[in-house]
Amino acid sequence: MVKTAELFPEPPSQLRAPGLRNLLAFVGPGLIIASVTIGSGELVWASRSGAVFGYRVLWCFLLAGLFKAVQVYSAARHITLTGEHPMVSWKALPGPPLWFPLVIALPTLLVMPIAFSSISEILGGYVRELTGLSNSDNPVGVFGGSEFWDNVWGGVVLTVCFILAISSSLDTLERISAVVLGLIVLCAAVSVIVCRPDVIAVLSGLLTPIVPEYDPWVRETYPNTFAGRSPWLEIALYLSAVGGGTYDYIGYVGMIRAKGWGLAGEEAVSRAQLDQLDEGQVARARIWTRAAMLDTGISFASVIMVTLLFAVLGSLLLHPEHRIPDNETLLTEQETFLTHLHPHLRWLYRGGVFLAFIGTLYGAFELYRYTVVESARAILPRWTQDKHIPVWRTATVAYCYGGGLIMIWLPKGIAGDVLSRMTFGAVIGGATLCGLWCFAMLWTDYVRLPASLRMSKPLQISTLIAGVAMTALGTQTLWVYFS
Repeated sequence: MVKTAELFPEPPSQLRAPGLRNLLAFVGPGLIIASVTIGSGELVWASRSGAVFGYRVLWCFLLAGLFKAVQVYSAARHITLTGEHPMVSWKALPGPPLWFPLVIALPTLLVMPIAFSSISEILGGYVRELTGLSNSDNPVGVFGGSEFWDNVWGGVVLTVCFILAISSSLDTLERISAVVLGLIVLCAAVSVIVCRPDVIAVLSGLLTPIVPEYDPWVRETYPNTFAGRSPWLEIALYLSAVGGGTYDYIGYVGMIRAKGWGLAGEEAVSRAQLDQLDEGQVARARIWTRAAMLDTGISFASVIMVTLLFAVLGSLLLHPEHRIPDNETLLTEQETFLTHLHPHLRWLYRGGVFLAFIGTLYGAFELYRYTVVESARAILPRWTQDKHIPVWRTATVAYCYGGGLIMIWLPKGIAGDVLSRMTFGAVIGGATLCGLWCFAMLWTDYVRLPASLRMSKPLQISTLIAGVAMTALGTQTLWVYFS
């Protein structure tokens, strides 16, 4: 048993003397969050926001990224200082047993198959459109022609990623993806500079949080999508797209165990043990929290930057031409972002799309293994001993694959199209749960940690503001969606 006086190991020198080289040494699980969201988040929904609203909702991506960074860091900090996942700590919240872990976990399990089916169908439809293979409009059974073949190619995409997830680490693919996506981001940045955006309009969109009405042409040109769709539902989709949602963050915090920052990966310590820490141990503990801060800070800064880049490009190149990435064109309209510079860059874009979406699905399989295990540890502790973990992880991959495949093949009249499914997932697992998470972390920080290790006042205030803002936005969206 570890003595109380030596709970926290000596932090590495990189954390004691931060520098650019040292900072990058502590970027790990946060990059998984970034890679999982770059496919559908930046390439699709950020671009769509610019096409629909122009610069007017840039604030959504900036504030959502900042708020979620605070949300994630508060939880990463907690496991670093206590060795206990917040899902377990939340069992002690006042009220019926397990009520808050269930509030977080159940919508998470519900949303997982939606994410896998939607992302697979988006890429599957893109494959069908680019190759022209089976590009038929003839009905097949209960499916329309294009719907049937979108399902076929979506199922193929999901199956390939499932096989990769259970048989390969995809290290080579990840390296290639990083290079290709880096080139896409570089070209997109050059494209923004060449297009010379209206800086005043960009700043206004970043700093003025409003939910505008659609321009008249939006409903006139796309009546099937926007005729009865509230702008609040679009905003909910964008809020969820930036950096993911609670279903991602439960897993992210669990992945920190493997990094061994502070007490992460060790047996959880009690409040009484933490109360007995001397000044030296408190100083060590606070230094260890820098690792979590660096990881979340760098990853979310990257997400915000890339998201805003594609939102501005949507405003510059799609909005003036009244072109919106919609159910049938969620990936094709954005080719303009690169072909604006040179026609041959379309091949860079197309290759990047495939790598980004395959990386997204693979990363989601890996991340959600941790999400389910950490949720089960809080709710079913007897069934989550070390010998049970491989079973839970295998069951998670099977559930995500099987559930995603079922969602793909359910007729649109039952399951809805990609847009409606992702909107439902955003409403159920989006801003509201993220806001409640922040409130729960404030309570847990006060109850679980001694005063010497609690959040600083600026962090407490930031967490409170994030909780209030995301809960309010999410509640408004829920009201609009269900009414």
